Amino acid sequence: MTDMQKNDLLTQLIEPTRAKILRLIALCDTESFLIPDIAKRAGISASAAQKELKALGEMGVVKSSEGEGKNAHDRKKGTRYAYNDRFKYANALSAFIHEVSPEQFNEVEKALRGTGKLNTIVLSGVFIGDLKRPADLLLVADSVNEKRLEKVLRAFEPKYGREIRYTIFSTPEFRYRMTINDKLLRDTLDYPHRLLLNKNNLI
Repeated sequence: MTDMQKNDLLTQLIEPTRAKILRLIALCDTESFLIPDIAKRAGISASAAQKELKALGEMGVVKSSEGEGKNAHDRKKGTRYAYNDRFKYANALSAFIHEVSPEQFNEVEKALRGTGKLNTIVLSGVFIGDLKRPADLLLVADSVNEKRLEKVLRAFEPKYGREIRYTIFSTPEFRYRMTINDKLLRDTLDYPHRLLLNKNNLI
């Protein structure tokens, strides 16, 4: 068992495949997915996803419908699955999943530090359970290996059940954006967030 698995309470309490699907569906509760998309995002096989979705559907946790996605980037048609907000314990289950899903922050920081010369790391969005934020990760760096960064973030995505959105600024650009009250920064820093690294007191 890896350190990441040891710190993943949800997959310790619930069968791991089912836990991964629950996390995806609950954290992205305004979206619906085709089975291949669920399998890819959760990091499981399509057959395993189909089996668990059937079981979750019978419990009432997941609902299914025929049609296409509402997201402009996902117009594929077929049987789509989504979190059932009318499930008797929908709110309680969603709150629990959000509570236990955030990654151990020291693991995130350690992984990110290996991607370049970072000055600031800010976690928002999916990392703190607020999907309305414009970005999940904000970095200020002198240099970043974006291929390595992409690899690190893709490794975390199955645990959070969604793509991790990030923004990178150079130090001068970040300082400038702070002075002009940049909207993306305000929509991140004016709301709950986690500051993992803050060299030179940029924030």
